[in-house]
Amino acid sequence: MHLSILERISQGDPSGIAACLDEYGGTVWALAERYLRGTGEDVEDAVQEIFIEVWRSAHRFSPALGSEPAFVATIAHRRLIDRQRRLAARGTHLPFDPSLTHAPPQRLDTASLRDDLHRAARAFDELDTDERQVLWYALYHGLSHERIAHATDLPLGTVKTRIRRGLSRLRDILAGRTEELGGVR
Repeated sequence: MHLSILERISQGDPSGIAACLDEYGGTVWALAERYLRGTGEDVEDAVQEIFIEVWRSAHRFSPALGSEPAFVATIAHRRLIDRQRRLAARGTHLPFDPSLTHAPPQRLDTASLRDDLHRAARAFDELDTDERQVLWYALYHGLSHERIAHATDLPLGTVKTRIRRGLSRLRDILAGRTEELGGVR
């Protein structure tokens, strides 16, 4: 029986840790750079924190519930959002940079994931600038509607409407692309 990297870590196999760093190090580093760019946060510290959490949580991984890359990416996303929220709580300004919204991570683990990311990035680029801006704050910085309203000097209702409209349009765009491909992702 072949064990996944996270299963090896959860069983105490020391080679699993090295394999985890080799397999996911590039992806986690790229995500950390992307989330923390322009914040003054130390990317190396963030990556270390993420991998410690991955190793502590390895016992929760179940191949029946999802892929190993998705498990690692989810932990990375949550840790990076936590860092961004701490920055926001300290009053650190997170500038809107539209060029960051569609740059895929430097290292992708599967062709399917890469295709999905490119498809989503192209769909994101089709949104109106005002929708992209509020979604960028929500998705890439994990800001609440209230914090987005404060950061953009927009009324709270406008922020909520733009987020809802943007997410709806993203779903429609992505559904249309799936249909164009004959229903195959």
